[in-house]
Amino acid sequence: MHDSTNDKSSEKSSITVMVCTLASRLLGILKARIIGSIFGASGIADVINFTFNIPNNFRKIFAEGALNGALIPYFTTLIESGEKKKANRLMALLCTYQLLFFVPLCILSYFLGEPLIAFFSDFTADKVALGAKLLPFFMVFLATISIGTTFNGLLFCHKSFFHASFAPLLFSLSVIFGVQFFHESLGAMSMAYATVIGGGLQGLYSYFAVRRFGYRLQVAVKPLGTPFKPLMIAWLHVMLGSSFLVVGQLIAYWFASGLSVGSVTAFSNSMIFWQTPYGIFFNAIVMVSFPLMSRSWALGSIDDLQKQAGTALQYLATFLFPSFILLYFLSNECVSAVLQTGNYSLTDSLLTANVLRYYLWGMVIIAWYGLLQRLGYSVNRHRQMTIVSIIQTALDILCMWVLLHYGLGIIALPIANAISFFIGLVILIVILKDVYPITRDRRLAKGLLRLVIANLPLLGLCVLYSSWKLTWYQSGSNLKTFFFVCLLGLTGVGVTVLSYSIFRIPFLQILFARKQRKENTQE
Repeated sequence: MHDSTNDKSSEKSSITVMVCTLASRLLGILKARIIGSIFGASGIADVINFTFNIPNNFRKIFAEGALNGALIPYFTTLIESGEKKKANRLMALLCTYQLLFFVPLCILSYFLGEPLIAFFSDFTADKVALGAKLLPFFMVFLATISIGTTFNGLLFCHKSFFHASFAPLLFSLSVIFGVQFFHESLGAMSMAYATVIGGGLQGLYSYFAVRRFGYRLQVAVKPLGTPFKPLMIAWLHVMLGSSFLVVGQLIAYWFASGLSVGSVTAFSNSMIFWQTPYGIFFNAIVMVSFPLMSRSWALGSIDDLQKQAGTALQYLATFLFPSFILLYFLSNECVSAVLQTGNYSLTDSLLTANVLRYYLWGMVIIAWYGLLQRLGYSVNRHRQMTIVSIIQTALDILCMWVLLHYGLGIIALPIANAISFFIGLVILIVILKDVYPITRDRRLAKGLLRLVIANLPLLGLCVLYSSWKLTWYQSGSNLKTFFFVCLLGLTGVGVTVLSYSIFRIPFLQILFARKQRKENTQE
């Protein structure tokens, strides 16, 4: 009965996160469309995307890495133990020390912006100057998002999944509104001001949501009985590993900035499309399964830990398999229907779609890598996870350099990414085999085989469509192309749902079972 209740709660939580993340990704695509339409794949757009990527990558250290790797286990332990005052003080400590770190960082970015942008890019002097002007605003955004993530960590621990997942929508809405209505008067700086306002709104919303659970923000510098020290040790391990990931991303953008004009924008926009299905399903599944794995390890329930890890891996494949197929065969259509407008030409769209297709090959690999890394954090192997992150990043950089040397151009970046994460995944499987022997998980193997068979109808339909070599999407972004893309996408989803129903794929079966239980209760 206990396991059944947890399963139902997990599924409901996953759906909540999934819906909010879907809205966030759709707004992200709309944001990219507006920026692309206004600034095109021009030098200005390249500078905006490049400069914003600097704090956005550091967000993975101070926000995503901290939340996924350290905060949740410690906050969960305090809350479950009824030590809410210590949890409140721990939140205050984290916010105080983040402010002490970010305020000087923002000041430094103002005075050292030009040499920093010049060091990390191959931009001309005027582009470097623009990037330096934008950077301090984007660093303020980093500070607000990082502190807001601390609040979101508490919200997840209190199972307030909606508020934690809704907050990021405010940032996207702010940027969309700011750029759309103020670009004529402010130019590229409309993005800078909108980013600061959006980050502030996101952080404030999360804080007011946390206040509903009795938490209050205050200045604190002494731990006073809180698990601040072990949390910081775990956080430092996570940040070190994430730092190498950031370095890899910065080098990837540096490589892209040295290629033809528009390469940075194509690289950046391809990631937006790639992250739409990936972010939706990865966040929905991992952000729910990670706290459960941490609890299982703390309680010494290895069997439950292995079951949760295997189930999460299967759920990721359940959604990412069809996502890969649909987006791979409809990449030209999707990119053109969304971005090909204004100054964003067909050539720009096709380049973005081509980069996207290569990134898609690593989608499931990267998701599994991320899940197993969370499993490592759950069992307190932060040091090993950091070493694996360093190895993966080093391999990524090496592969990029080699592939670019042999003339592959911009597609060298996604190919190198897939290769390095695959090797990293293999290393994680070996390191964690004593905790979760994935190669002996027959339940997972049978589930994956069923998933592959269940996705064959969708694959066949997409191959058939691709063989027709239609070019209707080349007219660009308009209601007609958008309608046809939606129609094709819904057809693919319908085929997938029907096939999954026939083969009794677990996740959808649970959803349908819940609906049936509700109907039975009403009767």
